[in-house]
Amino acid sequence: MKLYQPVLVTRQPLRIAEVRQLLSGAGNAADPIVVFPDEVEHAVAGVGDCLILVDGDSLPSQQTIGWLRRHSPGSRIVIWTQFLMPHLLLATIECDLDGLLSSNLPMEEAAGALARICRGERLLRFDSDGAANPPSAPAARPLPDAPAFDAQWMLHGAEPRGREK
Repeated sequence: MKLYQPVLVTRQPLRIAEVRQLLSGAGNAADPIVVFPDEVEHAVAGVGDCLILVDGDSLPSQQTIGWLRRHSPGSRIVIWTQFLMPHLLLATIECDLDGLLSSNLPMEEAAGALARICRGERLLRFDSDGAANPPSAPAARPLPDAPAFDAQWMLHGAEPRGREK
């Protein structure tokens, strides 16, 4: 997997610890460059290909996101947010971003999704797939030994009544 220089675009610097854990789980131990949304163009201008994690609460303008996509086509751009909002989904699709991930996903699932994005997949992940806790199989209902009355009547024993002759 190619290692990208991580860039966190946020107005909430306290999210850095969470992002470091996410990156580490995805196999990228590099410290992220942390920038405000209005500084992201300048920050990535000379870095090369980056993994740009955009905090959904600090989304830059669509013009800025479009500039990032055009001037750094090899970068991976991911919106990372707690709540799915229509404008975030729209920005992901219209700006041809690589992912939209929920910060509410279990860390292992979020890190796995981020690693897949770094390998070239495009992902939108908001619900846990439950792989860590698979649901138990439903209890098997015992089958009756003899066919049920309704089945016999419906399939074999219905006699025409009334108008049919």
